Amino acid sequence: MILREPANALDPRVRAVWTAEGLAATLVLAALVAAATVITAAAGSSTAAWVVGVAGGTLVVLAAVAAVVRPRVDYRRSRYEVMELGLYVTHGWLWRRWQVIPHARVQTVDTTAGPLLRAFGLVSVEVRTASAAGSTSVPGLRPEVADALVEELARRAGIEEGT
Repeated sequence: MILREPANALDPRVRAVWTAEGLAATLVLAALVAAATVITAAAGSSTAAWVVGVAGGTLVVLAAVAAVVRPRVDYRRSRYEVMELGLYVTHGWLWRRWQVIPHARVQTVDTTAGPLLRAFGLVSVEVRTASAAGSTSVPGLRPEVADALVEELARRAGIEEGT
């Protein structure tokens, strides 16, 4: 059975965060390919250096394309909603994941923001349960939206009661 999509989308700026992360990873890959090509050429094998450079360059181009395309697709497939039953979250496009975390299972609700999220004025909400497989996150929310989500989840889970 496929559930309906949750009602709430992430902040659109999260696409830029994901793109920046992908492009940073692509730069690291490009540096590794360049280093491997130089090392292979220094070892005296120009043919092998050429093959490493072309194959690695192709991988870098594919990674750059994925860094630009994937955030747009992921954004359309990442949604969340607080329902009576619990927090309903969907992620992914190739491997879809529908997850409902019952309010009674919620142990902690935190907001986190690394340097890149902060640069875009966004935060993530981390929801943890007793089960490692039951925890989830809602990335890319405006701080005021995240605060309201944290407050609602904590209230429904009875966290403020000192459970």
